[in-house]
Amino acid sequence: MPTRTDAELLASLRELVEAGEVRLALDAAKLNHMDSPVAVQAESTRWFAAMAAAVLACGWFLGWIAAGGAFLASIAIWFAVVLPSVARRIRFRVESQALAEVEIWRKLWKRGGVTLEPRAGAPCAAPADNWMQFVR
Repeated sequence: MPTRTDAELLASLRELVEAGEVRLALDAAKLNHMDSPVAVQAESTRWFAAMAAAVLACGWFLGWIAAGGAFLASIAIWFAVVLPSVARRIRFRVESQALAEVEIWRKLWKRGGVTLEPRAGAPCAAPADNWMQFVR
């Protein structure tokens, strides 16, 4: 039997994920790094800049007690809205781009933060395990 290429194996993995046979477990904190092929730093930076401006504006116009309240609200928004939003966008890029392009998938796997979890059997975690053997 001829050996399948990495592009063919990636297509098979994509089919397994779409069929629900394999689940992608992603570590968004690890994947949201400037060296990650699926991270866009502006997604979180723009929120940070807007929240910092709001805290400073509250401090300037309303006083430092209001700025403290705005700071606490910013922290709550960061954890309740920003981080889940960034994680959803990373998942979307992994599923739409990384599973479609071998070069992106290679960089992503080398970086780590991805685990392939089958319905039955042992999971395959990046970068220690071999995803190609897992698909075979």
